[in-house]
Amino acid sequence: MRISRREFLAGLTTTTYAALGASIAVSGSDPASSVVHSPFRVGVINDEISQDFGRSCEVAAREFGMQWIELRGMWNKNIVNLDSKDIAEAQRILKKYELRVTDIASPLFKTAWKDDPRAKEKQPDDFNSAFTFEQQGEVLDRAIQMAKAFKTEKIRCFDFYRLDDQAPHRAAINQALLDVANKCGKNGLMLVLENDGGLNTSTGAEAAKVLEAVQSPGKRSCEW
Repeated sequence: MRISRREFLAGLTTTTYAALGASIAVSGSDPASSVVHSPFRVGVINDEISQDFGRSCEVAAREFGMQWIELRGMWNKNIVNLDSKDIAEAQRILKKYELRVTDIASPLFKTAWKDDPRAKEKQPDDFNSAFTFEQQGEVLDRAIQMAKAFKTEKIRCFDFYRLDDQAPHRAAINQALLDVANKCGKNGLMLVLENDGGLNTSTGAEAAKVLEAVQSPGKRSCEW
Protein backbone atom coordinates (compact mmCIF):
# COMPACT_ATOMS: atom_id res chain seq x y z
CA MET A 1 0.00 0.00 0.00
CA ARG A 2 1.32 3.45 -0.94
CA ILE A 3 0.65 6.48 1.20
CA SER A 4 1.35 10.11 0.45
CA ARG A 5 4.08 12.10 2.15
CA ARG A 6 1.45 14.25 3.87
CA GLU A 7 -0.38 11.16 5.21
CA PHE A 8 2.89 9.67 6.48
CA LEU A 9 3.95 12.87 8.24
CA ALA A 10 0.50 13.37 9.73
CA GLY A 11 0.62 9.86 11.18
CA LEU A 12 4.14 10.34 12.45
CA THR A 13 3.21 13.64 14.11
CA THR A 14 0.17 12.08 15.76
CA THR A 15 2.27 9.21 17.11
CA THR A 16 4.97 11.57 18.38
CA TYR A 17 2.59 13.82 20.24
CA ALA A 18 0.56 10.92 21.57
CA ALA A 19 3.77 9.64 23.14
CA LEU A 20 4.57 13.11 24.42
CA GLY A 21 1.10 13.41 25.91
CA ALA A 22 1.52 10.08 27.70
CA SER A 23 4.82 11.26 29.12
CA ILE A 24 3.21 14.44 30.38
CA ALA A 25 0.34 12.52 31.95
CA VAL A 26 2.72 10.25 33.84
CA SER A 27 4.95 13.05 35.04
CA GLY A 28 2.11 15.38 35.89
CA SER A 29 3.92 18.29 34.23
CA ASP A 30 2.24 21.16 32.43
CA PRO A 31 2.13 20.62 28.60
CA ALA A 32 2.75 24.33 28.08
CA SER A 33 6.10 24.07 29.83
CA SER A 34 7.22 20.88 28.07
CA VAL A 35 9.80 21.03 25.29
CA VAL A 36 10.42 18.42 22.63
CA HIS A 37 14.14 17.66 22.59
CA SER A 38 15.38 16.19 19.34
CA PRO A 39 18.61 16.06 17.34
CA PHE A 40 16.46 17.19 14.40
CA ARG A 41 14.86 20.57 13.80
CA VAL A 42 11.33 19.47 14.62
CA GLY A 43 8.98 22.12 13.33
CA VAL A 44 5.76 22.83 11.48
CA ILE A 45 4.84 24.97 8.48
CA ASN A 46 3.27 28.01 10.08
CA ASP A 47 0.26 28.39 7.77
CA GLU A 48 -0.71 24.74 8.26
CA ILE A 49 -1.91 26.03 11.64
CA SER A 50 -3.24 29.48 10.79
CA GLN A 51 -2.75 32.54 8.60
CA ASP A 52 -2.60 34.42 11.90
CA PHE A 53 1.14 34.24 12.51
CA GLY A 54 0.84 35.02 16.21
CA ARG A 55 -1.56 32.13 16.67
CA SER A 56 0.65 29.79 14.63
CA CYS A 57 3.66 30.56 16.80
CA GLU A 58 1.66 30.26 20.00
CA VAL A 59 0.44 26.78 19.03
CA ALA A 60 3.86 25.63 17.80
CA ALA A 61 5.69 26.83 20.91
CA ARG A 62 3.13 26.51 23.70
CA GLU A 63 0.95 23.59 22.60
CA PHE A 64 3.40 21.54 20.52
CA GLY A 65 6.52 22.40 22.54
CA MET A 66 8.50 23.18 19.38
CA GLN A 67 11.52 25.42 19.05
CA TRP A 68 11.47 25.67 15.24
CA ILE A 69 8.98 26.78 12.60
CA GLU A 70 8.96 26.80 8.79
CA LEU A 71 7.75 29.97 7.09
CA ARG A 72 5.51 29.76 4.02
CA GLY A 73 2.89 32.48 4.36
CA MET A 74 1.08 34.65 6.87
CA TRP A 75 -1.72 37.19 6.95
CA ASN A 76 -2.85 35.89 3.54
CA LYS A 77 0.49 36.77 1.95
CA ASN A 78 3.13 34.45 0.56
CA ILE A 79 6.44 34.65 2.42
CA VAL A 80 8.13 36.32 -0.56
CA ASN A 81 5.50 39.08 -0.59
CA LEU A 82 5.95 40.31 2.98
CA ASP A 83 6.70 44.02 3.30
CA SER A 84 8.98 45.65 5.87
CA LYS A 85 6.18 46.07 8.44
CA ASP A 86 5.16 42.41 8.06
CA ILE A 87 8.76 41.30 8.53
CA ALA A 88 9.23 43.41 11.66
CA GLU A 89 6.01 42.09 13.20
CA ALA A 90 6.90 38.47 12.34
CA GLN A 91 10.35 38.94 13.90
CA ARG A 92 8.73 40.32 17.04
CA ILE A 93 6.39 37.33 17.29
CA LEU A 94 9.18 34.81 16.74
CA LYS A 95 11.19 36.44 19.52
CA LYS A 96 8.19 36.43 21.86
CA TYR A 97 7.73 32.67 21.44
CA GLU A 98 11.47 31.90 21.25
CA LEU A 99 11.11 30.20 17.87
CA ARG A 100 13.81 29.82 15.24
CA VAL A 101 13.19 29.37 11.51
CA THR A 102 14.09 26.08 9.82
CA ASP A 103 13.84 27.45 6.28
CA ILE A 104 11.99 29.76 3.94
CA ALA A 105 9.32 27.56 2.33
CA SER A 106 9.35 29.55 -0.89
CA PRO A 107 7.31 28.69 -4.01
CA LEU A 108 10.45 28.81 -6.16
CA PHE A 109 9.96 26.72 -9.32
CA LYS A 110 6.50 25.54 -8.25
CA THR A 111 5.17 26.60 -11.61
CA ALA A 112 5.06 25.39 -15.20
CA TRP A 113 8.33 24.88 -17.06
CA LYS A 114 8.86 27.42 -19.86
CA ASP A 115 8.23 24.82 -22.61
CA ASP A 116 5.14 23.42 -20.88
CA PRO A 117 1.85 24.55 -22.52
CA ARG A 118 0.58 25.27 -18.98
CA ALA A 119 3.08 28.12 -18.77
CA LYS A 120 0.70 30.17 -20.93
CA GLU A 121 -2.19 29.57 -18.53
CA LYS A 122 -2.99 31.28 -15.26
CA GLN A 123 -1.03 29.54 -12.51
CA PRO A 124 -2.80 27.96 -9.50
CA ASP A 125 -2.77 30.27 -6.51
CA ASP A 126 -2.00 27.72 -3.81
CA PHE A 127 -0.75 29.53 -0.71
CA ASN A 128 -0.81 32.88 -2.59
CA SER A 129 1.96 31.66 -4.87
CA ALA A 130 0.73 32.23 -8.42
CA PHE A 131 4.08 33.21 -9.93
CA THR A 132 4.91 32.66 -13.60
CA PHE A 133 8.11 31.17 -15.01
CA GLU A 134 9.31 34.68 -15.88
CA GLN A 135 8.88 35.78 -12.24
CA GLN A 136 11.10 33.08 -10.75
CA GLY A 137 14.17 35.32 -10.60
CA GLU A 138 12.21 37.78 -8.50
CA VAL A 139 10.91 34.95 -6.31
CA LEU A 140 14.48 33.81 -5.67
CA ASP A 141 15.71 37.31 -4.82
CA ARG A 142 12.87 37.81 -2.36
CA ALA A 143 13.43 34.36 -0.82
CA ILE A 144 17.08 35.25 -0.23
CA GLN A 145 16.00 38.49 1.45
CA MET A 146 13.58 36.58 3.67
CA ALA A 147 16.22 34.00 4.62
CA LYS A 148 18.52 36.78 5.77
CA ALA A 149 15.73 38.63 7.58
CA PHE A 150 14.66 35.52 9.48
CA LYS A 151 18.19 34.20 10.06
CA THR A 152 17.90 30.83 8.36
CA GLU A 153 20.39 29.28 5.95
CA LYS A 154 17.88 27.24 3.89
CA ILE A 155 15.51 28.08 1.04
CA ARG A 156 13.08 25.47 -0.24
CA CYS A 157 12.36 25.02 -3.94
CA PHE A 158 10.70 22.61 -6.36
CA ASP A 159 11.44 21.64 -9.97
CA PHE A 160 8.31 22.58 -11.95
CA TYR A 161 5.00 20.87 -12.60
CA ARG A 162 5.46 17.31 -13.73
CA LEU A 163 5.83 16.85 -17.48
CA ASP A 164 4.49 13.82 -19.31
CA ASP A 165 8.01 13.31 -20.65
CA GLN A 166 10.63 15.27 -18.75
CA ALA A 167 13.60 13.62 -20.48
CA PRO A 168 13.97 16.27 -23.25
CA HIS A 169 13.89 19.03 -20.60
CA ARG A 170 15.73 17.41 -17.69
CA ALA A 171 19.17 18.85 -18.47
CA ALA A 172 17.77 22.38 -18.74
CA ILE A 173 15.77 21.96 -15.52
CA ASN A 174 18.90 20.73 -13.74
CA GLN A 175 20.78 23.76 -15.05
CA ALA A 176 18.06 26.04 -13.65
CA LEU A 177 18.44 24.33 -10.27
CA LEU A 178 22.23 24.64 -10.46
CA ASP A 179 22.03 28.35 -11.25
CA VAL A 180 19.83 29.14 -8.26
CA ALA A 181 21.82 26.79 -5.99
CA ASN A 182 24.99 28.64 -6.92
CA LYS A 183 23.35 31.99 -6.25
CA CYS A 184 22.18 30.73 -2.87
CA GLY A 185 25.69 29.48 -2.14
CA LYS A 186 27.18 32.88 -2.91
CA ASN A 187 24.80 34.33 -0.33
CA GLY A 188 25.78 31.76 2.30
CA LEU A 189 22.52 29.86 1.84
CA MET A 190 21.51 26.32 0.94
CA LEU A 191 18.89 25.34 -1.62
CA VAL A 192 16.58 22.54 -0.44
CA LEU A 193 14.66 20.62 -3.10
CA GLU A 194 11.28 19.25 -2.07
CA ASN A 195 10.10 16.15 -3.89
CA ASP A 196 6.39 16.14 -4.68
CA GLY A 197 4.14 13.84 -6.66
CA GLY A 198 2.90 16.63 -8.92
CA LEU A 199 6.39 17.84 -9.82
CA ASN A 200 9.29 16.50 -11.84
CA THR A 201 11.17 15.16 -8.82
CA SER A 202 8.69 12.89 -7.10
CA THR A 203 10.39 9.73 -5.86
CA GLY A 204 13.54 9.05 -3.89
CA ALA A 205 15.12 7.57 -7.01
CA GLU A 206 14.41 10.72 -8.99
CA ALA A 207 15.78 12.85 -6.17
CA ALA A 208 19.01 10.83 -6.16
CA LYS A 209 19.45 11.48 -9.90
CA VAL A 210 18.95 15.21 -9.39
CA LEU A 211 21.50 15.27 -6.58
CA GLU A 212 23.98 13.52 -8.82
CA ALA A 213 23.37 15.91 -11.70
CA VAL A 214 23.23 19.19 -9.76
CA GLN A 215 26.65 19.52 -8.16
CA SER A 216 26.78 22.73 -6.14
CA PRO A 217 27.92 23.66 -2.63
CA GLY A 218 24.70 25.65 -2.37
CA LYS A 219 22.47 22.65 -2.97
CA ARG A 220 21.02 19.96 -0.77
CA SER A 221 18.10 17.59 -1.14
CA CYS A 222 15.56 16.50 -0.21
CA GLU A 223 12.62 17.41 1.94
CA TRP A 224 10.36 14.38 2.07
